[in-house]
Amino acid sequence: MSKLSLSFRSRKKYFSFFMSVFILFYSDMNFAASCCGGGFSAPALITGDHQSQFTTSYSQSRVDSDVSTSGIWQKRQTDDQSQTFKLDAATIINDRFQMGLSLPIQQRSVTSPEGGRSVGLGDISLLGGFEFLPDWDYSPWRPKGIVYTSILIPSGKSIYDNDNLNGLKTTGRGFWALGLGTFLTKSFRKWDGFFNLELHRSLEKDVSNSEFQGKVIPGYGLTYSVGLGYNWGNFRFGHSISWAQEEPVNSSGTLTSVAKEQRVATGSLSLGYLIQEYFSSSLTYSDQAWYGDPSNTALNKMVLLSFQKSWPR
Repeated sequence: MSKLSLSFRSRKKYFSFFMSVFILFYSDMNFAASCCGGGFSAPALITGDHQSQFTTSYSQSRVDSDVSTSGIWQKRQTDDQSQTFKLDAATIINDRFQMGLSLPIQQRSVTSPEGGRSVGLGDISLLGGFEFLPDWDYSPWRPKGIVYTSILIPSGKSIYDNDNLNGLKTTGRGFWALGLGTFLTKSFRKWDGFFNLELHRSLEKDVSNSEFQGKVIPGYGLTYSVGLGYNWGNFRFGHSISWAQEEPVNSSGTLTSVAKEQRVATGSLSLGYLIQEYFSSSLTYSDQAWYGDPSNTALNKMVLLSFQKSWPR
């Protein structure tokens, strides 16, 4: 796991213009590059006192700039936009255990000589969580903590598919991936905050298309996020920052290459509104040009609208 550390001298670029369930309250944003489709995102966890919850979200994302491996920024000359509709569901299965599912559908449009429009299913994510640090006594200082595992299923079309060599139809990364993370949250009067840390490992795969035959070898990825929110009445305003990195995706076969790692930081502003008890909405704007030292990635700007329905225990 070379060069992976919490200091994040390398961070990855993810796409999840999709937002998982807790974004309604914590607005933690993780993207993935348009060339790479959906990656790991904030987990669809139940962080409150609910039995189950269901979230729908719609996002509009645009690639604004490209950053080279040496950190040089260049404004994107073509219009590269994506719209994503996502369904997130989670339920408690045994007191402190829970399970969740995320299913994205993505449309992408590119205005260039090789551009066009495409629609397809993204990578499906399965999640299991355990509340290792419950807040039964409502401690004034101890946070609530959830540890979770996740499986990313490569159900989306990847750049390695034979009919997708220009990347237009890309809706997924193309790799199975296993993740492990922890999520901490704490409320104090009108304020709330969270911390999320996630490590995942993508698995290598055999590729055979008109351009390449051999193995594609990804590595480890790491994200960590922090956020703070202020509540007044039925409204909540929040800000979060998410740092991400991915190790290089190397190849071995008819073409052998050693790639470069990716890193990016995403800043988000969110306004939430409690429509009625157990039914919430959230509007979020995220930008990957605000923070950090990005490298080897595309920078996105995104607007996301989501609604969540929950059921009490």
